[in-house]
Amino acid sequence: MLLGILALAAPVATGNWSLQFLGFFPLIIGATNFYGTVTNPDLRSQPGVYLTSLMAIAAALVLFASPSFVVSGLMGLLLALLFVDGVIKIGRSTLGSRSDTWRMVLLANGIASLALTLAGWWLWRQLGIDIAIGVLIGGYTIAAGWSLVMSPAGVEGQPAETEREDVHPDPKIGLGPNALFKDIGARLDSGAATARRVEVRWLLVFGLIMFIVHVVRMQSDQTWLGLVSPVVATIGDILMAVGIGALVVLPLRLLWRRISRPAERAAWQLRFSVQDAKLHALPRWAVQSWTDGRYASSRALRNARLSVYASGLLAFRFGLPLAALMAAVNPIWGFSWYFNTESWASAFYQKVTELRVDTWRDRMATAVTSAYDGGPDLFRVSPEGTESGDFRFLVIGDPGEGDASQYSLMEQYLSLGRQDDVRFLVISSDVIYPAGAMVDYERNFFMPYKGWRKPIYALPGNHDWFDALEGFNANFLEPKAAGAALAARVSADLYLTSTNEKRISALLASAARLRSLYGIDAARQRAPFFEIQTADFALLAIDTGIRRTLGREQYAWLDAALERSRGKFILAILGHPKYAAGLDTSLGDAAFTALYDRLEKAGVKVFMAGDTHAFEHYLSTAGGSPTHHFVNGGGGAYLSIGGALAWPEKPAVPVWEFYPPPGAVYDKLDAETPVWKQPMWFWVKTIGAWPISVETLSAMFDFNRAPFFQSFMEVRVERSKNRVVFALHGANGALRWRDLEGSPASASRSGPNDGLAEYVIDLKASANE
Repeated sequence: MLLGILALAAPVATGNWSLQFLGFFPLIIGATNFYGTVTNPDLRSQPGVYLTSLMAIAAALVLFASPSFVVSGLMGLLLALLFVDGVIKIGRSTLGSRSDTWRMVLLANGIASLALTLAGWWLWRQLGIDIAIGVLIGGYTIAAGWSLVMSPAGVEGQPAETEREDVHPDPKIGLGPNALFKDIGARLDSGAATARRVEVRWLLVFGLIMFIVHVVRMQSDQTWLGLVSPVVATIGDILMAVGIGALVVLPLRLLWRRISRPAERAAWQLRFSVQDAKLHALPRWAVQSWTDGRYASSRALRNARLSVYASGLLAFRFGLPLAALMAAVNPIWGFSWYFNTESWASAFYQKVTELRVDTWRDRMATAVTSAYDGGPDLFRVSPEGTESGDFRFLVIGDPGEGDASQYSLMEQYLSLGRQDDVRFLVISSDVIYPAGAMVDYERNFFMPYKGWRKPIYALPGNHDWFDALEGFNANFLEPKAAGAALAARVSADLYLTSTNEKRISALLASAARLRSLYGIDAARQRAPFFEIQTADFALLAIDTGIRRTLGREQYAWLDAALERSRGKFILAILGHPKYAAGLDTSLGDAAFTALYDRLEKAGVKVFMAGDTHAFEHYLSTAGGSPTHHFVNGGGGAYLSIGGALAWPEKPAVPVWEFYPPPGAVYDKLDAETPVWKQPMWFWVKTIGAWPISVETLSAMFDFNRAPFFQSFMEVRVERSKNRVVFALHGANGALRWRDLEGSPASASRSGPNDGLAEYVIDLKASANE
């Protein structure tokens, strides 16, 4: 009941974390009830008793996965689970042999669940989702506590029937007692201990083999942090095996058992009558082997109902062959965020690191400031050829998968890079997938940019922070700044890390070696944020980390940089966009809203960000003057299909464009989706993936074959024409307005259909007055 009161306060106390935080409460309830059921011999054989526990655990899983759901889907699932829970409890109160006290407790709890369902729906419509879910979970937890207080001490319900050794473990087989069953059971019991030892050893060997495979395939370094990825991948293999076994193989086996019961019954009757002795050796062996196997399988299913360990082991054994097959063939299919357990470590890293990013960044910035004795130009970079005359540069967002999606753009940006007035390149967000590790830099960064001879600057994305920014710092910061930043991070974590002075030296040496071998001009900045200042143009690269926050030191730099940019054309590149997939992503995030407000008030008229793997443009006039927002995250990661296939009827901004258009995405996925993914594609096409968002399922359709819809932006600062041009490029060259989908008032609809997709903004008019 005290936990319920805490749940009621969670939306106020935890803010954006409240939904996932609230998942702990039903998880505790479900786990407690489940444990109480399986350890009670009078209750554990009654399937209906498990349902309320499973409802609570399902609600917990929904809340933990809440970022992947659309709002209506999240609330719909929770309200449905609560409603079903109420119906089950009311139904249980009217069935079986129970005391009046126990009936009243169940009935009251069921009515409370139904009442909470109605209250939750009303609160959601009136006060918002956080408050509604807080009340739902708080009320449900308090009701669960009340039922524990009020429930009678004695066990209610019919005691389980004593199991007879001479009866088949499947009562629905319809056969009476027989000595043959006792003999088979005795034979199984005599070898049970040996069989368990062999099985455990086999499973341990499987786990070790899979771990070694993941270590080799992921090229993990020899630190405990580097070994987290293969460990998580191996745990993922185990969980996938249990999931496949419980959700796929077990239902199919139960269905087959039901269908084949008449044949099994006939086979047993044949053995009872000793008529099988008249059969030839091979048919007799087949009948005996099959029936013995069915007996063992039925007994294993019966034992699984009585033990959590036995049920988990059974599901694991059922699903293991398919899970092993999935792990083996994933590299053949291509990278998949959902079916490749080697990518699951990124979710673990995100939860571990997201609350530390601001602290790490502040300590890094302070250490670098001390190492260089400070100064206003400490975090300024100055590429040649930008102070006078016209110049160009490229911005590529979210490129770092190291596969065909990334390589599809190489021809275009390397060709542009050979032109004299292209001065530098900025990678904006997620340089390296899946976890920013140094071991992935050669394949995902150095190889794709081999041949680019101009300076490369970078802004980290959330994935780059997953390894505490070690790979990013070593490769993009000046060696002196990188050493200071890496040491500061270790100090901030109280040296509770495998990174030490020796490892820092190895990281810096490896990065320097790769830059030399591949001819890459990087390591020019001193922080994960930087600025470029000319007389009339300023570029501010702002690191928003994982949770879209800046921290004290970066805010101090940003305020000073905005002051230095006064009166200039300001382009702000951030790690996360304000608008994406037609929605205002800053709603409900006060800190992120305040950041964009601060930038707009300082005169920023053009924003650019990655994170969403597509191109989108929004023209906003909310501040009184035109402000351009570019989503530029199509630089090489899997394609985000949420914008193209689930664009809202009323977007947050009335003037917009995006690429690729819906028709092109439908054509690609219709042609390329394999048979085993067709159910997912049907789900997306028919009901928009509800209750999950289409964007969440984007990674499900990561196809590294033509046609490619990746993109990047060329920025031309044309002082000779008093303008800045933002030009969109795709895998086959400059894109045209006909390639984009747009609102009625957008340039893609009003401009020439075959005109180049270029946004032209006056160099002076956009400057802060």
